[in-house]
Amino acid sequence: MGLLSTHEALVWWEYHHGKPTSDIFSTYEKLRAIPDYLFDILSAEIDEKIKDSKKAQKEKEKIRRMQFSSAAYVSRVLSRAKSKIEDTLKQHANSHRLDTENVDGEKGILTGFDYQANTNVYIVFTLKLGVIVWYEHNNYGGKLCDGTPVNPRAKSDGKQCPKLEECRETLDTILGEYNLSLNPKEEEMFMTEQSTRIFGKLGAKQLPRYQRETQGD
Repeated sequence: MGLLSTHEALVWWEYHHGKPTSDIFSTYEKLRAIPDYLFDILSAEIDEKIKDSKKAQKEKEKIRRMQFSSAAYVSRVLSRAKSKIEDTLKQHANSHRLDTENVDGEKGILTGFDYQANTNVYIVFTLKLGVIVWYEHNNYGGKLCDGTPVNPRAKSDGKQCPKLEECRETLDTILGEYNLSLNPKEEEMFMTEQSTRIFGKLGAKQLPRYQRETQGD
């Protein structure tokens, strides 16, 4: 995860699971356990940084439950997270020499175009996998996701695309972290088709009301 602080990560998660900042504060006005998904990610980070198991356990105990002081504070935390994410999305777009078409830090997605590859590119922030750079494609080495040749007359070695599991994890992470869902027809699509639907859903996602309060601590 790295990019966000523990508070920023928690607010980001709750915000993208339908809670406006006032509701996030109400949920964590008193000490409350954070979602298991988020705790697992933060715990893995602690284990990487702290090799002493006892010290690592103490740090985990500190983040297992969290509390916020006010709705205004939650709003500021969300604003910081958004700015950090937007900046890092832009940095990745620049490093890949993309023509940026749209960037939305609040939704965690940047849409660009790579003229050399002649394809759309989606850059998405995730808590679990970090920043994902996805080049839109119809096949991988002439194969669809299950190993079927794009051309029905072509011969297949029967092997799946070598990126199948990696791509599935990537798309499932985006679906889960941004609380998106696929309809039955979309669930049956090859991932090369499904991915375009997923990025489209993220770009069109309706977000909770973003309260920019300034009073309070």
